[in-house]
Amino acid sequence: MSLMMTGCGGGIDDAPEVAIVTGTVIWNGKPLEEGTIAFHPVSGRSASGTIKGGEIVEVTTTVKGDGAPVGENKVTIFATKPDEKDASGMGTISLIPERYNDVNKSGLKATIKGNAENKVNFDLVK
Repeated sequence: MSLMMTGCGGGIDDAPEVAIVTGTVIWNGKPLEEGTIAFHPVSGRSASGTIKGGEIVEVTTTVKGDGAPVGENKVTIFATKPDEKDASGMGTISLIPERYNDVNKSGLKATIKGNAENKVNFDLVK
């Protein structure tokens, strides 16, 4: 007699294929000092990473630094600072054009390849 077990999903086998991503983000001809970058695949879980001194680091989908989903991704970039005029202390000011915050307006894309070094570079313009 054999026993067959089936799971309910959500395990390691359900994790998306990801690959390490590095690169740069330039704004006004200089490295973007700090911010956040996100990779949005056609379907499935998005990934996000940090921008430090213009370098894209620690892109994460499920485990810190595991990378972005393999395939075509739309990209968004956020860079803000506190709005000193906001009495609540909760307001922020975007340091780059706000269209880069919108997945449907940024115009930024990246093709992430599995088993490859993925270096993506973005030169943001006004």
